Amino acid sequence: MKVGFGKVCITPPIGFSLVGYFVDRRSEGIIDELYANSIVIDDGKNLFALVSCDLIWIEEETTEKVKEIVSKELKIKPQNIAIHATHTHTGPLTSKPEGSIYTRNFYVEDSYLEILPLFIIGSIKIAYKNLREVEIGVGKSRVDGIAFNRRYLMKDGRIITNPFTQKENIVKSAGEVDDTLYVIVFKENEKYIGFIINFALHPDTMGGNLISADWPGVLRKKIEDEFKCNALILNGPSGDINHINPADDITRTNKIKEIIAEKLFEGTKRILENMEFRKYDSIEPFFKNFTLNYYSYTEEDVKKAKKILNSKIPKDTLKYLIGLSILNMEKRKEKKWKLYLNGFSINKKLCILTLPGEVFTGIGKNIRKILPFENVIIAQNSNFHLGYIPTKEAFLQHKNNLKIKPDFDNVRLSEAIGINSSYETLPLACKVAENSEDIILKTVKSIKNKQNF
Repeated sequence: MKVGFGKVCITPPIGFSLVGYFVDRRSEGIIDELYANSIVIDDGKNLFALVSCDLIWIEEETTEKVKEIVSKELKIKPQNIAIHATHTHTGPLTSKPEGSIYTRNFYVEDSYLEILPLFIIGSIKIAYKNLREVEIGVGKSRVDGIAFNRRYLMKDGRIITNPFTQKENIVKSAGEVDDTLYVIVFKENEKYIGFIINFALHPDTMGGNLISADWPGVLRKKIEDEFKCNALILNGPSGDINHINPADDITRTNKIKEIIAEKLFEGTKRILENMEFRKYDSIEPFFKNFTLNYYSYTEEDVKKAKKILNSKIPKDTLKYLIGLSILNMEKRKEKKWKLYLNGFSINKKLCILTLPGEVFTGIGKNIRKILPFENVIIAQNSNFHLGYIPTKEAFLQHKNNLKIKPDFDNVRLSEAIGINSSYETLPLACKVAENSEDIILKTVKSIKNKQNF
């Protein structure tokens, strides 16, 4: 089996808007560059290209453009191309700002959006050119103390996201954490040629107006410096996971990304100590279309939203933005999301699966229960820009929240801290229906049965 790695800088010009909150942050400098990092795998019958980009999300238009050109020039089947976004909150827009409550009046040049797919294609071409025979090692270990479920049960019975302005009312964490670090290493004649690292944690440690790849960029640089080779960082299901420990007073600082990266780097080196390498003959690619229903709302919700938008409340408040989101959904003609997942497996040792959206960690754990592999690496935020995909339980918690507190606060919104609500299940952040987890798990089961894993 042959493997190659490629890397291309995708940092935008200074002055572009950074995306990740509800306010326009124009970039004022660069802490570290952003990259598209690619791996191409060739077993003689199948070619597969996987790209990790230091971006908050990937638009479907970008994915389709990459697939169109790469399939023609390198003969890689479109269904065997996957593009992942690490989800850094200090990177640029990847689409025009119209139509999104997150990007109103933000700034990005069309020329950057046009050239971004070409940068990604370039990284794949470099990886293809660098194909060489390899041995592969796979391992995993726990790295605790850096990832926290950001949803909490409060004294009034509600589940609240990031309730750090009311710590005294927190009863306990209300969700799971997956602190498993997965490491894949590729060697040629005892020389490392590349790593794939998978961990589930929001890259949102900094805030501010400086461009950065956040902790994935720092971790990648540590691997490059230590082992003199490339590294792809794949962010696992972390829609409800961030770095903030309620016991800490500081929620964001440049130092946090360094601490996280160092702990993951030390974990990587521990895994390497006992890693066994061997040659593998083949990969088994898979691809499956599926459809998710659009977010559920009622006629009463629409009437209420219209009333809110006709009032004089500020346009940057939680209540106004929820109303705006519902009316935007009402305008949408297509009420379903046409999506797909793809990836590949290697014997019973490894499966890499890419999914759209910010997937809750509980869904990721259930996927791993279905697939019969020693190591299941899940890369969320792949191929599409979709928003949050909560668990069934989270949607039930949302309904219970509304019974306890039917109305939303008039709080001004700059980010998802202190909003006194279940952010990930609100219509401004979530665009899928309550049965999404069931559909995803059913799709994964259908792949398992078809591929005879």
